[in-house]
Amino acid sequence: MMKKLDPRAGSLVAVAAAAALLAIGCSLEPEVSETLDISGNHSTGDLVMVTADTSSDGFQYLEPDLSPDGTRLVFTIDWLAITPPGQPPDVPPLIRQLAVIPLQVQNRPKLNLREQGAALVLMNNYRMLIGNALQTLQPNRDYQKGTPRWLNDDDIVFWMETPMGARLFQARIPPNFVHGQDLDIELVLRERDDDRPPGWKFWEQMSPSVSPNGRWIAFSRYGHADADSLSLATDQAIWVCEVPAAGQLSRVAFPITREVSICDTPSWSPDGSKIVFSATLDIANVNDFATRELFTVDFDTTGLAANGGVVLDRGLTRLTTSPPPSGSNFIIRNMEPSYSTDGTSIIFVSDRRVPTITLNERNIWRIPADGSLDPRLLFFTRSDDQGAFYTGRTPDEILLTSSVGFPTEMLDALWSAAYDSIAAANPEYTAVQVEALADQQREQLEFFEGVMTHLYLFSNW
Repeated sequence: MMKKLDPRAGSLVAVAAAAALLAIGCSLEPEVSETLDISGNHSTGDLVMVTADTSSDGFQYLEPDLSPDGTRLVFTIDWLAITPPGQPPDVPPLIRQLAVIPLQVQNRPKLNLREQGAALVLMNNYRMLIGNALQTLQPNRDYQKGTPRWLNDDDIVFWMETPMGARLFQARIPPNFVHGQDLDIELVLRERDDDRPPGWKFWEQMSPSVSPNGRWIAFSRYGHADADSLSLATDQAIWVCEVPAAGQLSRVAFPITREVSICDTPSWSPDGSKIVFSATLDIANVNDFATRELFTVDFDTTGLAANGGVVLDRGLTRLTTSPPPSGSNFIIRNMEPSYSTDGTSIIFVSDRRVPTITLNERNIWRIPADGSLDPRLLFFTRSDDQGAFYTGRTPDEILLTSSVGFPTEMLDALWSAAYDSIAAANPEYTAVQVEALADQQREQLEFFEGVMTHLYLFSNW
């Protein structure tokens, strides 16, 4: 979830990690996970880049989703990662935008996203009834956006900030979509309080996830008294609404969990019978409002959902149990779960390996779909990893975002090519001189580790 940072408020011996833990006061009690098998700068397996640009501005590419036909990715970007047509604002706002890019492996660095075929999702102004007055939204410039998800090969759903809180919208991204093309957007679901004067109550609709049959959207919903009181927000639960027909609003919307401190990032099982999500332990009647674990609830596929007749927390099952943090100020968060295509396992993002008070050392973990075994580390870097899901193109391929920078294998190949090019152009240079120049080019690319967040494919693990 990307609204205002938080909706509620080889082997590698980890010497560097130990030093970092000392600096923040965490215990150095030995753990098995402190020694990890890696290949270069990442877990053993094949890691390739889907975005590979080298902006020194440190752009972040997050929350990706793959179209059902496997040809296009939609994801969130910083405002100026793809410069909009015309004059950009004098002071770029800190607003996430949406972009679409072909799913292609990048073997060499690129200057920018446009060079990789990416297009900014520009949106026409949209008029929304707020209270008794129609207001014109300027979505591309003024409103935060996040969690874009494909409804089908041509349509996406996403949340966008409005004067009454975040709302779900949908837009059509045609196959011939190009940068600079304006799109019409449609509101998916209104809140009853939208009919009241502004300032009554703000409701946030976040983290949409589309059911396998394309009929339902699961999302996280919470409310708060005013737009500047996110730290006091309450009433968070997983809701489901029916995907509306074109030009209409959703006819049915209902909660499937009760309201708790944090309840977020829902994802559907392949057969549509379950929804996995991340929540604080008060959903399990535990007095812990910070630790986040994974849970599943049953979704009724027999017809009751059509009229909202769903029992809250139906079949609620806890999947993860995190070890107690070694310091009282540390929080373990398991988030962003996603089923494998065969439904037998779930991958998720967690900082359980190095619990901290900030989200900056997350990795990708895996558990059986029934939670019968402890989580196992699936993908690890020295940086921050998130947003992982199975692509379905092969049984073990996942797509994720990470700040690992250029994979070591790619750096090695580029260094070798640079060495050959420099040596051929400068026959008078010694081997030491050629190596030094090739090293300089490699170091320029190594700079991007921890600076930019890119999209990657990881397989053969």
